[in-house]
Amino acid sequence: MNVGIVGLGIMGFNAAKKLLGSGFTVYGFDLFSKAAERAAAEGVFIACGSDDLAGLADCVLIFVPGPRETEAVIAGDRGLAKGGKRGQVIVNMSTVDPDVNIRMGAVLAGYGMGLVDAPVLGRPSGVGGWAFPVGGEKAHIATVTPVLVALGGSQEKIFHIGPLGDGNKLKLLNNMLFGAINACVAEIMALAFHMGIPQKALLDVAAAANAGTLSGLYKEIGRRITEKQYDDPTFTVDMLIKDNHLCLEMARKLNLPMTVGNAVDSLNRLASLYGLGAQDNAAMWKMVSAAWGKKPE
Repeated sequence: MNVGIVGLGIMGFNAAKKLLGSGFTVYGFDLFSKAAERAAAEGVFIACGSDDLAGLADCVLIFVPGPRETEAVIAGDRGLAKGGKRGQVIVNMSTVDPDVNIRMGAVLAGYGMGLVDAPVLGRPSGVGGWAFPVGGEKAHIATVTPVLVALGGSQEKIFHIGPLGDGNKLKLLNNMLFGAINACVAEIMALAFHMGIPQKALLDVAAAANAGTLSGLYKEIGRRITEKQYDDPTFTVDMLIKDNHLCLEMARKLNLPMTVGNAVDSLNRLASLYGLGAQDNAAMWKMVSAAWGKKPE
């Protein structure tokens, strides 16, 4: 199977390498030449545009930042719909609002093509063990299952949640939980800093006790804080703002207030205003500490 990937950033690039190692032929496209060149060095064939890529691939994976980019990739002047083939299935692995996938599914259906939303649950380095909440028709999911199995490691990592859009609903709920954990870690690490408690000690003691608080996310955020690694982000503050806002919008449409969710959104946005938007989400504690009157070095 020939697989196309639109968006060769950290997630798309890791997916491309995994698929190449699994025996797939991979075509790629990215608006940023450096991302395309890096992928080409690994053996990805670089297409001239999304429409060109669609004509070369049996199925296409999309890894782009958000809703606007998703619409451009699928329905734009050089979008996948213009260059695709009848029966082709597009897999949107981006984190967007469910309505975007539903609208784009209708666009592709007009061209005889299908859409599945299968956002990734897992860190970039975890490719090969990713899990996928999937929304879409069973026949479309069956078509792309071999690709998802290669990226997830087994069919047990593929969860058919419901119709198109439902995969993204689950992903947004998961990422709101991510945001809440990140906000809590930011405040606790800032408080430790103000009290003179070594931040690394929080992690070391929890690890020694195998404490219930010691999640994989806490360990990663804590490690980045203690090592001051913010400029090589796995997930930026601004991306967290986007995802958490989309979750709040889902709740708003149901007229359901999210008390913790809105507090998380406020902290996220304050961190971006503080200048941390492009840094890893772990950097948020610096904003909290500065707001309390003690700016980290």
